[in-house]
Amino acid sequence: MSIPDKVLHGIDRLEPLPMTVQKLMVALNGDEVDFNEIAETIEYDGAITSNILCTANSAAFGGRNQIEHVREAVIRLGTITLLDIMLIGHLRSMHMTNSANRRSEDELWLHGATASLAVKAIIKETRNRKIPEASTIAALIHDIGKLVMVRHLNAEMRAVTEKCLRDNMSVLEAEKQLFDCTHAEVGAAIAHKWTFPEPITQAIEHHHEMPPAEPNPMLDAVIVANLVANTVAAAPSEDGFPADVDSAGSDARIGLVDGGLQRVHSQTAAWMQALKESYGLRK
Repeated sequence: MSIPDKVLHGIDRLEPLPMTVQKLMVALNGDEVDFNEIAETIEYDGAITSNILCTANSAAFGGRNQIEHVREAVIRLGTITLLDIMLIGHLRSMHMTNSANRRSEDELWLHGATASLAVKAIIKETRNRKIPEASTIAALIHDIGKLVMVRHLNAEMRAVTEKCLRDNMSVLEAEKQLFDCTHAEVGAAIAHKWTFPEPITQAIEHHHEMPPAEPNPMLDAVIVANLVANTVAAAPSEDGFPADVDSAGSDARIGLVDGGLQRVHSQTAAWMQALKESYGLRK
């Protein structure tokens, strides 16, 4: 893997993860989490508290019973869901102000959040216990490499799409020619810097492999979630998942059969709309 120095410097300057997120991340490695300590840390930050309660009470995160206190959220949501919500908020806050690329960054955040919700929908639909719950985290940050490329290479993702169509090549091939690196490579480097577990890093690095050389439930879930997020953004929910979109067997391997993709698409679209409303975004 060869990443240009300008991008490597950009990764080094990337905003660090909040301390609370870092504390929660130990759970990804199977270590014990002190929920009282987490709750106390969150309660001292009004912005984080507001974000957690707002997101946790949205339909996207099953907010049937109103959560009014952070301690209740920490206990009821569980480590991975809480981490997912906090990362969504952190990535949302990472935008550059007064930037010509602000819209690109908004779109990247929205795509990652949609993919994360798609994994939740996949797990709900398939009841496949082999899909790790942390797959929602991998899906959320699977395109994080694009953020650094947008900032430090002035990478215009629309130019990548145009090159793919014009020259009949894959996204990664187009990025390699245009920028001398791919967002999957850069994303894996960021995940490594942020000390995410290896399975998440690998899912980020290989989410465009179709079919993947070494498939596993997390990678397959992220591959499908990426496709679902793309279709949710491109078409109204009532149009469903396009029949001509090929997941190279990832859907079948994780148990999406008999219209499962269509139901995942519809559920993801509904949850995404709820999440956007919780952030005050336009429909």
